[in-house]
Amino acid sequence: MANDLLISDRTDNFTNTAGGIAGTVLLVNLFTPKPGMTDDFIEAQTGEYVRLRGKVKGWIGNRLGRSVDGSHLVNVALFETLADYNAWRESALFAEHLEVIRPFVEKSAPGMYEVLYSAGDL
Repeated sequence: MANDLLISDRTDNFTNTAGGIAGTVLLVNLFTPKPGMTDDFIEAQTGEYVRLRGKVKGWIGNRLGRSVDGSHLVNVALFETLADYNAWRESALFAEHLEVIRPFVEKSAPGMYEVLYSAGDL
């Protein structure tokens, strides 16, 4: 999966520095849907949130947003630990998830971030 353009991370989750991150991590993934497939992607992605709820260890939750010009979508997810996120990325459930959304996505740009501050509900 490492060479899969749909999931090529902007960040390296397996470095020594990344391994030292303790606590909650934030996934930010910018999606460019294929032309005419934005609504199909939204339906597939939100359906996946429902299907996967309670099945992914350490997954706290997600938000899905659309750019104001409608050209991109952003998925924001919280995981209890980086190890939980990395395990999710290596799971059969994740592979199934990719196959559900792949037909609607031209490209994506995911990256993981250490949560430094939090206010309100996300």
